[in-house]
Amino acid sequence: MFGWIRLVPYLNWITVQQTVACVIQKRLTGLAAEMAFHGMLGLFPAIIAVLTAISLFEQSVESTFVSLAVHFVDIVPIQIWTLLLEFIENIKSTEGKSWFSLSSIAAIWIISGVLSAAMNALDQIHEVDLEDRRSYVRTKTIAISLTVLTLIFLIIACFLLWVGDFLLHMALQQSWNALLLSTWKAFSIIVTIAIATTSAGIIYQFQVSLKRKSDREFKSTVTTITIIVAMVAIQLVYACFLMVRNLIVDSHVEIALSELLLDLWRFLGFPIALGIIAIAFSLIYRYGSSDRTKNIPTFPGAILAAVSWAIVSLIFRFYVSHIGIYSKIYGAVGTAIILMLWLYLSSLVMLIGEQLNVIIGKAMNN
Repeated sequence: MFGWIRLVPYLNWITVQQTVACVIQKRLTGLAAEMAFHGMLGLFPAIIAVLTAISLFEQSVESTFVSLAVHFVDIVPIQIWTLLLEFIENIKSTEGKSWFSLSSIAAIWIISGVLSAAMNALDQIHEVDLEDRRSYVRTKTIAISLTVLTLIFLIIACFLLWVGDFLLHMALQQSWNALLLSTWKAFSIIVTIAIATTSAGIIYQFQVSLKRKSDREFKSTVTTITIIVAMVAIQLVYACFLMVRNLIVDSHVEIALSELLLDLWRFLGFPIALGIIAIAFSLIYRYGSSDRTKNIPTFPGAILAAVSWAIVSLIFRFYVSHIGIYSKIYGAVGTAIILMLWLYLSSLVMLIGEQLNVIIGKAMNN
């Protein structure tokens, strides 16, 4: 469960230097551009497929999209959301089932081009010889399978976020004080157990992995710091539990509490969404390459890629909003250029994540 801790020492400056060198040497920037082009072609059919699938359970496609976009609206450039909302406005009057049947087939085939390009890039990252790579038919089959899995994960993420908002709003409207109090207690207990278990796992992992006498002082320092951080975190959780419990009991779910709980869920919904993105990345890493060495880790690059995607998107949003002059240079197609650049950066971040996995795997083997 805590095997990932042994990877921490390999996340150093040398690893970063080697990763950057491999990105330049293997032309991952050019491969990311190829993925972005295919992503541009398949994005809108994929959106139709996902939203119409959700609309089978929720009548308003546009309101569903808006409620889901809340979790990423502060990260992705506003021009992209405007373009997508206009696109949703144009298709929302169309019958859901007919669009679902037609667009799903088109989306899966077109967006599989992104996965095919990604698989080619992963073979480049793993330095797979041309004769050892998959055939076109097998590559396309796996690309379509990964596309379906990725869309399923996206639908699950959307469903979790939407259902969470729906249940929380319903509980607040019905003033279910007892339900909210029980839920908050359970959540606090789960977080406390998670903190304690993680701390114990970290301490145990360092005790096992560092056996030399020279490491005793380092082990004791890590153990002390871990215990202190865990105790502080548990105290913060307990203080937060008492504060919210008093609000639930004394305020009878007034406006202040409602806003607090909604903000808390949105705060938690974002890590959940990033976690699902990281899982999708790990699936692509695991099954994308034609010849992937078993001892190469998957999750370090996937997690860092998901977090880096959020950070890069946030920086790009700030740049477009305050510095970029795409609308002045490109005119009406400025928004499309911004979307293409965002897809390019997202693809590049995903490829860098797998390159980081390869570098870490080689360092562990050596």
